[in-house]
Order: sequence, then structure tokens, then C-alpha cells
Amino acid sequence: MRRLALVLTVLLFAPACSGRSGKAAPMPTVPAAGGAEAAGVNRILAGLDGVMGDTQRILLRERRITTDVTDRLRAIYAGPELLNHIDAFRKDVADGLTAYKDPPGNRVTSVSRLITLSPICVFAEVTRDYAPVTAGPAPRPSSLYVVLVTKSEDDDPRQLNPTPWTMLYDGVQNDGSQPEDICR
Repeated sequence: MRRLALVLTVLLFAPACSGRSGKAAPMPTVPAAGGAEAAGVNRILAGLDGVMGDTQRILLRERRITTDVTDRLRAIYAGPELLNHIDAFRKDVADGLTAYKDPPGNRVTSVSRLITLSPICVFAEVTRDYAPVTAGPAPRPSSLYVVLVTKSEDDDPRQLNPTPWTMLYDGVQNDGSQPEDICR
């Protein structure tokens, strides 16, 4: 929670300190996926998807949530998103882990649209293909939103996440609408 409060404080008050006129400089926004920016974010997402794949393989092998599982989740998720994923894994274990391939591959997350891009925060609409992970017919790729923020050493003390980013948000609103852009 300390990390979340720090990130939100920086996001809320940093613009007030920027610019010569006292007006906040707008954060750069990239209207469509493409170019070097989207490719860079896709590399970050692939790194995070790899850690998630490792986490799911450990979960399936151990058939319970272990310290290795929670350490990896902590390395890629922050704040409430971390708790959401731990809860989802608890449900998966309670359901007998029947929804997973054995062994599961890595999900594939790709940028559809970069909404906000800054050195400390990325907000993007993405598609995610779960076919490498789930048993049964391949589900359609899902459209969702992610917010990436720079991670601190405390987020990943074992250095399990190969990227300098962590996910603060990963999902969709209940009504399917775009969530608020906390990167602005």
C-alpha cells in the first residue's frame, strides 16, 4: 500500500511541479499501437507474461500457493491487483486446477492501443491470448486494460521480474468501459 500511495502522490502532484508557466505539461499520449513505443511495451508485457507463466507452472506442479508463487506475483503486480491474483489462484486451487493445460504455456499480451505513455506510467488497451494456458477449446483473446508503473526494489527483492515495471491494474471495468487513466 505504501508503494501505491507513493505512485498516486507522484502522479497527482508531479504535474504541478513541471513547466515554466506553472501549468502542468500534458503527458504524451500515443493514439494507436505502432512504432517503437508499442514494440517496447510489448517486450515489457512479454517479460511479465513469462513470469506469470512460471508462476502458473509452479502452482500446477505444487498444487498449492507457495512462497515461490506469491513472490512471483508480488514481482509483477502491485496494490489491489496483487490481492486479486492471489484470490484468483486460491479459487483455481479450490477448483482442482482443472482449467490449466499441463504444463501451461505463457499467456500472450499485446498492445492494441497506447493511451498514455510516460517514464513512470503506461496505460494501454491490450489483447490477451490465454490459449497457451487453458485446457479445452482455445478461448478468444480478451480485450482489457493494463497500467504499468515503475517497480521498486521492495516490489521484487528476488529479481524475478526481468522488467523494471509492475502492473497496478490488469483487467476491465464491470461494465466493459475503459477505466480511468491514472497515468495522467
